[in-house]
Amino acid sequence: MIHLLAWTKAGCRRSFPRHPLHRMVTLALAALAALAVQAVPSTVVQAEATDRPNVLLIMTDDQGWGDLGSHGNAIVQTPVLDSLAGESVELDRFYVSPVCAPTRAALLTGRYPERTGVAGVTGRREVMRAGETTMAEVFRDAGYATGCFGKWHNGAQPALDPIGQGFETFFGFCGGHTNLYHDAVLQRDRTPVQTRGYITDVLTNQAIDFLRRDRDQPFFCYVPYNAPHGPFQVPQELFDRYNTGEISEKTAAVYAMVENIDQNVGRLLAALDQQQVADDTIVIFLTDNGPNGKRFNGGMRGAKGSVHEGGCRVPCLIRWPAKLTPRHIAQITAHIDLLPTLAEWCGLSVESKQPLDGQSLAQLIAEGSDPALTDRTLLTYRPDKSGLESFGRAAARTNRFRLTIEKGKTALFDMQADPGQDHDVAEQYPDVAQQLRGQIDRYVETVTPVITAPRPAPISPRLATFLPAVDAQLDGDVQFANGNGWAHDWIDRWQSPQDRIAWTIRVPAPGRYHLRLHYVSPQGDAEVVAAVGESETTTRLKRSAPDRRVRPDLDSESTPRLMQSFGSQSLGTVDVGSGVHELTLRRTAEGGEPLEVGGITVTRAEIPAKDKFHLFVLAGQSNMAGRANVLPEDELPDPRILMLDASGQWIPAVDPVHFDKSVAGVGLGRAFARQLAKANPDVTIGLIPCAVGGSPISSWQPGGFHDQTRSHPYDDAVERIKLAQQQGSIQGILWHQGESDSNPNRAAQYHAALKELFVRLRDLVGQDTPIVIGQLAQPDDGQWSDARQRVDQAHRDVAKELSAAAFVPSDGLTLRSDGVHFDRRSLVEFGKRYARAFQSLGEQP
Repeated sequence: MIHLLAWTKAGCRRSFPRHPLHRMVTLALAALAALAVQAVPSTVVQAEATDRPNVLLIMTDDQGWGDLGSHGNAIVQTPVLDSLAGESVELDRFYVSPVCAPTRAALLTGRYPERTGVAGVTGRREVMRAGETTMAEVFRDAGYATGCFGKWHNGAQPALDPIGQGFETFFGFCGGHTNLYHDAVLQRDRTPVQTRGYITDVLTNQAIDFLRRDRDQPFFCYVPYNAPHGPFQVPQELFDRYNTGEISEKTAAVYAMVENIDQNVGRLLAALDQQQVADDTIVIFLTDNGPNGKRFNGGMRGAKGSVHEGGCRVPCLIRWPAKLTPRHIAQITAHIDLLPTLAEWCGLSVESKQPLDGQSLAQLIAEGSDPALTDRTLLTYRPDKSGLESFGRAAARTNRFRLTIEKGKTALFDMQADPGQDHDVAEQYPDVAQQLRGQIDRYVETVTPVITAPRPAPISPRLATFLPAVDAQLDGDVQFANGNGWAHDWIDRWQSPQDRIAWTIRVPAPGRYHLRLHYVSPQGDAEVVAAVGESETTTRLKRSAPDRRVRPDLDSESTPRLMQSFGSQSLGTVDVGSGVHELTLRRTAEGGEPLEVGGITVTRAEIPAKDKFHLFVLAGQSNMAGRANVLPEDELPDPRILMLDASGQWIPAVDPVHFDKSVAGVGLGRAFARQLAKANPDVTIGLIPCAVGGSPISSWQPGGFHDQTRSHPYDDAVERIKLAQQQGSIQGILWHQGESDSNPNRAAQYHAALKELFVRLRDLVGQDTPIVIGQLAQPDDGQWSDARQRVDQAHRDVAKELSAAAFVPSDGLTLRSDGVHFDRRSLVEFGKRYARAFQSLGEQP
């Protein structure tokens, strides 16, 4: 086996395991051995442990070699990148994979992407195995702060996402693209967040915040921008600047996106200057494949997706003012080389269980040449999308030649004499063609078992795991809405019992798992069966209205892409053993309405021992039930926070927790539970939703009836509390109510009725059970009616008169436009206040 040599922190030589397929097969073993012991010249940069450089690694998406002014493009404006090129070592023949996800896997691991399991861009072919050693893990384990800001595209489940693969901070998205570049829903670590602004600007803001953090450790900041990958959306004023009719709308949008990237790279570099770390920061800029369309690319053949030069050759700029002198280097280099190069410069140990394919470029960059690289061969492979076991397209690149294989035809090009690849010279150089073809064939033979192995989605035992529709296998007449199954596509026309939807999953821990379907059902009432192994659950779906829209792209010449929004509903729970299973969905009857499916969320929902299952009663009216707008983060389950649903099942809590009315939204319950779960890591929190919007205190007595909801709030609450007590222990009662009693006819009796209610509830759940009472919403003008003041005073007095009771003020909380209900921000804050009040009761003597 060949080994790549590098320097340790102490200056001793260290080896990285490396695959022999990089070398020409004609190299003699003796020559390889000589290279392995060759002394690295003293001019190679060495990094001391006490003076390690920072790293800012910037990669754009679908920006070709020709999308830079410094590369001869007379249209696009890239002054920052052009200036950066002049300050950098520019690797003139730098190669990546022809498409997104493979390049990312290779960059992060120093290995060819197929070795990591990555063989495409969707349908789980983009997933990098969890066991790969990534650049982030190498830097993190060496004491660096690690952050990723942008597009990941190497796996979305917890074990496979950026946090699972070594990044301590993540802000971006995990799929191949996102549908909206303005005000996008992104992820902060693993929590969805609604952003405001253009996506490249937003990502840069987050990266700059990371760069500016006060820390006593170096940083590794990875900024994989998603632009100029489609959708072609960009601020209008930038688009108008390029959309003059001289180029296509798509190219105009791309160039506008590139100019925006250029501006944001300028902001990143300015942040380094402001932090006074620019000299000691290695800045690398590259792109992930050739251009996503026909436009200027330096006369090279091919574009994104092609195994020819134009599909794989991209810019690579490396600036390190303290150590590197700007120069151009013609030696072929690749994405796989950056990990070992950075490891050598930063004095890091790459303790990878898998051999690296890349080689350190430290000597090449320091001296302009490295004999160990002269005879190397770089390989490119694009497996057949229709069957990964079949040979697809491939290429082999040396310093002089490029061999390509497409549709079974082999061609050889002399890239020095024929950079445009116009003339096949395989007949003139049969030995070279044979040698390069042999390297490709051996590589494909080696990686085919890897890329054809099953790709089960790992189900986390501690976090919610979302399985998108595009990861499913479809049988029958069901199909993807946009026809291609790319990121953000969804399943359409699910109508027949013969239609089958299946996800292959790996469950590490046996137990009780909850399934939540994300779907569209215009009419409702469809019955579906979800099964994992021999365990299944049957559910009748409620109506979930469609919201199908055309994506707002600026490229009017292309086929419009559709978007859809989905409702969600619990399908129930299944008991699952550990191992690999199929999670399947099927309909029970013919002739029903067509359904659409965006995915399914799997969350472990174990019910712990009774003394570890702490239950809280949520009672009152609409401000306890919650009426705030539900954001994506409010629909993210936590396995340690359960709620008793309308059917009496304990399931992972999401908003709306309540189901008193169709307008139920975000309440204070989950914010309360999150605070307690954080403070008590060995317990599970259970929420018992009992609040009923509009219910007066009179309906909270035995036999009390609420006309508006046709319900018995008190009797229903008692029934639910008794059901909950079978499996957990009641720890507290949270109350917010009184709006319906803030009138002259009811306010006078409110104090006595409220106190009687709490006495009855304590008779049921325990005399020492803490009670937390929240203050009514305060109007903007501060003016309360006499009746409302009386109800408010009753809340305060009862909290004092009862033992183990607390009053929570609503100072500073704001209302929705209806002037009655707290807004989302205030309800989240109110929930935290309730939690602090509850905790304070436990601290009292």
